[in-house]
Amino acid sequence: MKSLLIYGKFFSLTILLSLGLLPLNVHAKGKITATEQISQQMTNSVAAEIAKWQQSQEIKKISKKISLHIPSSTAKLKTCSTALQIEAAKGLPFGRIQRKISCISEGWSLYVRAKVALSAYIPVANKTLVRDEIVTSENLQWKMLPLTASDQDIITDDKHILGQAVARKIRKNKPIRASNLNAPELVSIGDEVIIEAASSTFYAHMTGIAMDAGKQGDAIRVRNSSSGRIITAYPIAKGRVETRF
Repeated sequence: MKSLLIYGKFFSLTILLSLGLLPLNVHAKGKITATEQISQQMTNSVAAEIAKWQQSQEIKKISKKISLHIPSSTAKLKTCSTALQIEAAKGLPFGRIQRKISCISEGWSLYVRAKVALSAYIPVANKTLVRDEIVTSENLQWKMLPLTASDQDIITDDKHILGQAVARKIRKNKPIRASNLNAPELVSIGDEVIIEAASSTFYAHMTGIAMDAGKQGDAIRVRNSSSGRIITAYPIAKGRVETRF
């Protein structure tokens, strides 16, 4: 009776395997192949690179799809007994990328390519903006846009866009690049300005005429309207400059 029971268990296991109800590698006690190991660790590594990039860019929301191209020769490799070594990332973690993967314990290494499709929730212009326009909150909206490897200098936080002047045309619903913007001109040649002079012990202000145009922090010449003296001052707001001691 005992031998019949053992035979019955063996027969049941055979049936389950033939029906696909148990994994074929059940005899391997959970071991994975080198190909599966490469796939898992490469995917995790790229996902970590993306998360780090997202944090550095202060992006609130992204979506990603990672597609690996693993050489067929990996089927002949032995599973690595330790964590795989994956080379440090270079450039952006999306688009078409390649990483060198090595297994020290088994003495093999290879290159794995990946295609990473990434979309990010970023600020874009809701209309075309032309040169010298000042970007306001009314000009912006947020959209989930697909990014490419050429999107290296895009601006992903509106605090770096608002109040800036357009240097190069910004197209509607397109990523805004750092090269699209300039600090706005606060003072133009011939403007009447308020000159402010201050220290820890006193404050004074007077009027003057700007002899140069300037953005915030630029050194410009200003003629004091009272004394006629020409001084160096620095724009701090529209129509206001300060002297520095």
